[in-house]
Amino acid sequence: MSTDVWMVTFILVATIIAFVVDRFRMDLVAFVSLLALVLTGILTPAEATAGFSNSLVLMIAGLFVVGGAILETGVADQVGRGLGRIGGKSTVRLTATVMLACALLSAFISSTGTVAVMLPVVLSLSRRAEISPSKLLIPLAFAAALGGMLTLIGTPSNIVVSQELRHAGMEPFHFFSFAPAGLVMLCVGVGFMCTIGTRLLPDRAKEDDNVAQASHEQRYVSRPDLLHSYGVEGQISEVTIPVGSVLAGRTLREIGLRTTFQVNVIAVLTRRSDGDIVRKCNADTLLRPGDTLFIKSSNQGAVERLITEGYVELVSTAPSLPKDVYLAELIVPPRSELVGRTVREIDFFRQYGAMVVAMHDGKEPISTRTSDTPLNPGNTLLIATNTSTLERLWKSRRDVLLISTQDEQHGPTLTPAAGWVVAILLGMLMVMSTGVVANVTAVLVAALLTVVVGAFRGSTAYQSIHWDSIVMIASVMPLATALEKTGVLGMVTDAIVESPHLANPTLLLLLLFSVTSLLSQAISNTATSVLLAPLALEVAHRLDVSPYPLLMGVALAASTSFSTPMASPINALVTGAGSYRFGDFLKVGIPLQLLVLAVTLWIVPLLFPFTP
Repeated sequence: MSTDVWMVTFILVATIIAFVVDRFRMDLVAFVSLLALVLTGILTPAEATAGFSNSLVLMIAGLFVVGGAILETGVADQVGRGLGRIGGKSTVRLTATVMLACALLSAFISSTGTVAVMLPVVLSLSRRAEISPSKLLIPLAFAAALGGMLTLIGTPSNIVVSQELRHAGMEPFHFFSFAPAGLVMLCVGVGFMCTIGTRLLPDRAKEDDNVAQASHEQRYVSRPDLLHSYGVEGQISEVTIPVGSVLAGRTLREIGLRTTFQVNVIAVLTRRSDGDIVRKCNADTLLRPGDTLFIKSSNQGAVERLITEGYVELVSTAPSLPKDVYLAELIVPPRSELVGRTVREIDFFRQYGAMVVAMHDGKEPISTRTSDTPLNPGNTLLIATNTSTLERLWKSRRDVLLISTQDEQHGPTLTPAAGWVVAILLGMLMVMSTGVVANVTAVLVAALLTVVVGAFRGSTAYQSIHWDSIVMIASVMPLATALEKTGVLGMVTDAIVESPHLANPTLLLLLLFSVTSLLSQAISNTATSVLLAPLALEVAHRLDVSPYPLLMGVALAASTSFSTPMASPINALVTGAGSYRFGDFLKVGIPLQLLVLAVTLWIVPLLFPFTP
């Protein structure tokens, strides 16, 4: 074998290993592999940068904008909540309702965005029905993956295999080409999770006494429940600043309550003749005589020291927070820029307008040095804030997700542009299903129109694009070109074609599905499909069989990221909220993957015969 063959094979293996280890960002790994292909002379600069101008990448970026408009205007929230209301209180009925609602949304917007919308809805439903969230959140994640099988835009993997056909000069998959097989898979997935799956899922509410359950009729979480679940009961005190106190006339920064006395201020209440007001609580907040401080400390000795040395008066060690201060829960999603940083480094209050009261790692509260603990995906934060900040946090789905509040009135509302966005979405789907113009044109026009009608403010449209995914996809695509250019793809194809067993189309479909499904447990499903779609197409050509069933098998397999928490961002997103362990995904995910494999071997050849 030539040096180029060895080099591109090494780069491919190293890239996959780096993806699996997951120590570095996937977009960074993909970009480094791209640079390696250029520096070794395997690809020219033009070949290496071709992915960034590819219509596939442009279409995916446009779909992020359209999906972001659906989220930003509150349309997705209203759909999720409306469908969630019919779930009732039966575990099976709730599971079916949640999965069908999630799959419906996931067919048209990103699976991560869908789970971000549905996560607080499902948590609220589980509390109202007195069912552990661990019974519903894995079905939610799996439904988002299954919903991606329904349409061309359900997941980038579907677009990848369709574009592969187009580049080969063949008729690509149409908008609803995936729907027949996808509907069967969805029915299989829902049926499995409502019967066998629900028995395999853990019931963390029964295993953990710290999991707070709300009352039978409650939809949102009460203050006592939130304080209890984060282990901060008895850690909040109310003190007043009398005239003559050393705290009066100084800012929180000057006093250094956190560093000097090891206490955190949650709220500052100023009493006035026209009524009490809750002032913003940051480092520059000036304390005045008569102010009331609501402080949190896990060390009772620290509070006593503040009373003694700060000359403040203790009012209560079990206070009721002011009515204008609201408690809520945030979860840190996998792609968040906050991952690996501490609350102190982020300057959380200045950035989000909320005070972090406590943290939870999904298994137990983080009781010590909350401000200096690095955040991990799935960590939840208990915050104290006001109504305007809550409204903003409902719409913030990039770095933090608001999953519950203490009061139902703070749910998101539809914006004036919501109706226009729905009309734009329906128009885009109609144009894509009829093929009047190229799919990429329809998507880019729809993305532009969402901005024109005011679905976004300022640069929010750009923020809705997952640029890490765009860079990763554009960087991986030239790797497939390198495999073909150096002959590696041909060598693998020769090995498959010359095997007497793999010459059977059904066995070939089994192989492609298995490899794709296995790789999708460790690396991006889009990257997997980018690498395997050309192989499927070349093998089909060499064996003189139709490429459609093989490419459909690759697309379906790429959406079976069920068996590990790191298989996809949606799995990682529900892991902390559901208090799941690694084995929970294995126990439920492997049987479902095998079931989907069996159904694929039956349904795909019926819908797309192997005969050209």
